[in-house]
Amino acid sequence: MFDAKQMDWLNQLSAEDLAILGAGFTTLGDFFAFLALVKAKQEPSKGKGNEVVALIRAKQQPHKGNKK
Repeated sequence: MFDAKQMDWLNQLSAEDLAILGAGFTTLGDFFAFLALVKAKQEPSKGKGNEVVALIRAKQQPHKGNKK
């Protein structure tokens, strides 16, 4: 899958570096999801007017219940 040079580069990354990369990709994904929502709102409906555009959030936050 990876050659020795690529594995050497990967082994030099710390857990913090990988976490920063993951956060960056998550932010980029959220940005493109936002652009998709904006585009969906701008495009006119092609149906008879009774169609509903279902927008599903790709990453939902877990529900925090009341802790007693």
